[in-house]
Amino acid sequence: MLFEEFLDICEEQLKGFLENRITSSALFDELNRFARYIDTEEFKCFPDLRNYLVQFLRYYSVFQKLPHQRQRKRAENGFKMIDKMRNVFLLTPNEEIEALKQNTINPESSVKFAKGVGENRAKLLHKFGIEKIKELLWWLPRDYEDRRKIIPLSSLRPDEKVTIMAELLNYSIKRVKDYVIVTAVVSDGFGQILLKWFNQEYITRYLKKGSKYLITGIPKKNSFGPYEINTPEIEEITGEPKREILPVYSLTSGLTQRIMRRIIRKNISVLATFREFIPQSILEKRSLLSRKHAMLAVHFPKSLYESNKARERLSYEELFLFEVALLYNKAKLKNKDLGISKKIVGDLSKRFIESQSFKPTNDQLKAFEEIRNDLKASSPMNRMLQGDVGSGKTFVAELAIIDNFEAGYQSAMMVPTSVLAIQQYEKLKRELAHVGVKVGLLVGSMKKSEQEQVKRQLALGEIDVILGTHALIQENVNFKNLGLVIVDEQHRFGVKQREALMTKGALVDTLVMTATPIPRTLALTAYGDLDVSTIREMPPGRTPVRTMIITENRLSELYAFVREEVALGHQCFFIYPLIEESEVMDLKAATEAAEFLSKEVFPDLGVELLHGKMSDQEKTEIMQRFKKKETMILVSTSVIEVGIDIPTATVMVIEHPERFGLAQLHQLRGRVGRSALKSYCILVLNRGVSSEAADRLRKFASTNDGFKVAEIDLRLRGPGEFMGTRQHGLPDFKVADIIRDSKLLFHAREDAFELINADPELKDHPLIKEEIRERFGEKISLIEVG
Repeated sequence: MLFEEFLDICEEQLKGFLENRITSSALFDELNRFARYIDTEEFKCFPDLRNYLVQFLRYYSVFQKLPHQRQRKRAENGFKMIDKMRNVFLLTPNEEIEALKQNTINPESSVKFAKGVGENRAKLLHKFGIEKIKELLWWLPRDYEDRRKIIPLSSLRPDEKVTIMAELLNYSIKRVKDYVIVTAVVSDGFGQILLKWFNQEYITRYLKKGSKYLITGIPKKNSFGPYEINTPEIEEITGEPKREILPVYSLTSGLTQRIMRRIIRKNISVLATFREFIPQSILEKRSLLSRKHAMLAVHFPKSLYESNKARERLSYEELFLFEVALLYNKAKLKNKDLGISKKIVGDLSKRFIESQSFKPTNDQLKAFEEIRNDLKASSPMNRMLQGDVGSGKTFVAELAIIDNFEAGYQSAMMVPTSVLAIQQYEKLKRELAHVGVKVGLLVGSMKKSEQEQVKRQLALGEIDVILGTHALIQENVNFKNLGLVIVDEQHRFGVKQREALMTKGALVDTLVMTATPIPRTLALTAYGDLDVSTIREMPPGRTPVRTMIITENRLSELYAFVREEVALGHQCFFIYPLIEESEVMDLKAATEAAEFLSKEVFPDLGVELLHGKMSDQEKTEIMQRFKKKETMILVSTSVIEVGIDIPTATVMVIEHPERFGLAQLHQLRGRVGRSALKSYCILVLNRGVSSEAADRLRKFASTNDGFKVAEIDLRLRGPGEFMGTRQHGLPDFKVADIIRDSKLLFHAREDAFELINADPELKDHPLIKEEIRERFGEKISLIEVG
């Protein structure tokens, strides 16, 4: 057992005692027992180790005789002793790190001038985006080979990565057409194992019969008897084998692990030029390694503990820099009176609230109050309103539009589809009329003359609020006095599209809305510069949607159930996926399904098809017929994902649900259950669906809470797929993972907040400002550093 493993076990034993899982009498016995398993080689490597170990065990030798409170105190102190031993024995000493200063390299030089690289290898490194010498050090290991522990062949377990020491008995080369298999037999004197390489004949240059090798890989069961390791890492032993942890890098053809390790090791001294930009107070508060220490240890760690500490530091610095950049930008806007301070009395919004047939929820009123305070402030509003499907975000947006109108300004609302734009236009026109707000519509499908008339009215101030798609961001769309921009379903728009609309006026107030709740970790990174209002309460009178999963062989039961619902005057959606790569195929599937349902299953009920290829006029007419109940069943692609509000729709059938993200499925489910009527979402699984996909869908079916769905979706798919981060200004972090490192993210946010509060212009922290510019550049949306 490695000393590092012993300390991990000690920690678990102490936790076990504090959680009443281990008795006081058993604790000392267990610590003593495990200490006897420590590899004797560890004591050779660390001369002081025995003394520390004796003191640690002696501390617990009288444990059982102590009163309970003193036992607990001693157990708690044990964690501090373990941390001290880790820092002494498992971390690279400061002297080694400081010694690297003696051999510095110009970090800005072309990578071809790096030691051990040259022209040819530089071309290979360019494939990874490595252009300069300093960028070599940011090519981080994807894994490690722990060669401190050499396992005898008799102790091998299948599918566990190991390092063994064995003598090469023989090897052979077998050619099958264009395929080459090199097979070697090695032995440690007590057992044998097969090694195999496929299409790597060059490996024979390193194979010498009778020589001893360190071999690292994953043993697999072999049907003929001994284990075999496919494509192992091998290294000939000359002298005493080195006990070390080696980095494992992602490679390209022409580079081997041995070559890459040698290049990094020869150029590691470039980290002496890396400057520390995180304040010392934060490093101490968060127990973080210095930057130089982390860069050395991430490549050549002394222990796995040190490699984890190195990654922790590098993850933290990425998150910290990003949060500082977001908060710096936010502070810059707040510190300048660049926005419009609006005079709002509140009479119109009060009248509007009183005219409603329902009472707003507390969350709706709280969100509205936060938005109103922003509208009144002299700095521009930059707020996100998030809430579950059907939580009443549009109502809050209407109140914001009314306040903005009362102050004498125009509003613009951009939505992702023309179907939604038309529906929202009709809703706002109907509901805002009695407070005097004139509503307009601008979508690409309108006649040119109609568009020109709307543009004229906007420029003259004859329209108070305009609804539209990306047609709103055309260059020739001008406003008389735009004061508020609302971007609905903001995740559907790219950063540049949102930015284009926001700059139609002076720095206008901006409200972005989403019915895809953003998990807190993602909100702090993708939207960290926004203030967030959240609506969690659902309006009264909504019945939760029941989600069921059925297989294709139960379709006849499903059709009978749909017929029963329609007989009650309820309506139904049948949804088919529409994915760009296979748009033609999917469209055909939806078309065929509509034909089958209308002719074979429900010929008497009225079935229509809606899809994205139709013109806006066709879509609008189909939706109008569905609203009027001229059609009872609507077959559609995911074009109806957002905003469609049909209170009598109670059944949502989704075919091929595995091809949707969970957030998208939740949006689709939100098209039913929009009244007190009992509603259902039915997912139809095909036979070929994988067990992972089925499990994902079961998780989805288990909750109606959009916030929980979003957390599940983020964990399963990661931030890139969850949001399409390329559109959202979220950088590709090299080390940090916002799901795995959520605790670090909250710490980074807290520290960034304190730093910006004390130094909003970063005058006292020029290195942080410089690092932000170099690290993220244009990747941060709406951030200007400099």
